[in-house]
Amino acid sequence: MPLPDHLHPADLADELQRLTPEEAQARLRSLPRDQAAAVVQELDDELRPRLLEGLSKKELSELVGDLPHNEAADVIGKLPKEQQTELIYKLPRDDQQEVTNLLQYPPDTAGGIMSDEFIALHADQTVEGCLKSLRPKAEEQPDRNVRLASISYLYLTDDCKRLIGIVSLRDLVFSRPDRTIREMMNPDVKAVSVNDDQEKIARLFEHYHYLALPVIEKDGRLVGIVSAKAVMGVIQDEATEDMQLMVGLSGEERAFTPWQTSIRRRLPWLCINLGTAFLAGAVVQIFEGTIARWTALAIFLPIVAGQGGNAGAQTLTVIVREMALGEMSKGDGRRALIKEAILGVCNGLAIGVLVGVVAYFWKGKAMLGLIVGVAMLLNMIAAALSGVFVPYTLRAFKVDPALASSIFVTTVTDVAGFFFFLGLAAVMLHFFPLH
Repeated sequence: MPLPDHLHPADLADELQRLTPEEAQARLRSLPRDQAAAVVQELDDELRPRLLEGLSKKELSELVGDLPHNEAADVIGKLPKEQQTELIYKLPRDDQQEVTNLLQYPPDTAGGIMSDEFIALHADQTVEGCLKSLRPKAEEQPDRNVRLASISYLYLTDDCKRLIGIVSLRDLVFSRPDRTIREMMNPDVKAVSVNDDQEKIARLFEHYHYLALPVIEKDGRLVGIVSAKAVMGVIQDEATEDMQLMVGLSGEERAFTPWQTSIRRRLPWLCINLGTAFLAGAVVQIFEGTIARWTALAIFLPIVAGQGGNAGAQTLTVIVREMALGEMSKGDGRRALIKEAILGVCNGLAIGVLVGVVAYFWKGKAMLGLIVGVAMLLNMIAAALSGVFVPYTLRAFKVDPALASSIFVTTVTDVAGFFFFLGLAAVMLHFFPLH
């Protein structure tokens, strides 16, 4: 079914991702080159290489040639090295060096997400001279001017292209024509290094609400800018990655990822989860005789374990989020542990009393209500403590705290819940046998 050409590039990209690769490639070929390039910019980073791999070298080079330099570098960077060199050589001569420069930076750094489209001025220029130099840019490259139209700040450099100040476009437009830029510039410029991690940059944008940040080399030379739009993509990707890692996914999977790829990423963690489930099963086996003597215990096993798992997930979500955002400073772990322990006791008492009362009225055994209530209290405390200890332990071993933390916390709450509940039942039955 043909897709309407009047759709926004983002909407067209969504529709293409629902087609088979062959259908999507045919549809992309039918679009005008500038529109096809705009659609490619909106494609998911994982699906884009699969869609483009069926295009001929000529088609791919024409398409990449219409992309902004940073987007072209992203596309080329996903290709094998020999193809990268060949494709760069086919780009327009003016673009070859710029794209090559961007490819030298790791993709998860400021250099990897920056754009080289910015306006740099000399501080000794007058306002009138600056405005005159800016106007011809719209006539030279109208398509590029559309992208430059979103720029709110102009950057000031010295003769060596080192960043020395910043001025807003608004101040430039409304200032006297004879004023020099140096008089009105702000020399206190916040900048990031090309090697700064993208997560660190995302936290800066989130905390200070920047529209853009200049990117500089070690010598202070201005080489690009990181825009809020680019950082929004980073924040979304990092949030998705953390959410998926917490349940044992790769952090790169999407709804339209091929099933062959998904199974390779999911199956290992499911096997690990199976191993932890056997561990919980082994605990139940230890008390097999206790369950046989009092079958009513089996009813409350999933309740005790499940409630502990939910409590652990609540704590874990809060801790991992704070770690991901860099909001956990030295000493905060101890405070978090104390707070969660208090919450575990309070929630455990409330839920324990409630489930104990239900058990008593359901089965008519006060001893059962007492066992369930105490086991619930102990498991809620274990859940709260594990929700803090697990991510901190992973981080101590230089492992991403989001990596399958929920699997380990669930293991703790299952094993501890079964042990507390059945262990208490075994002790009580020893001293107070059923009649």
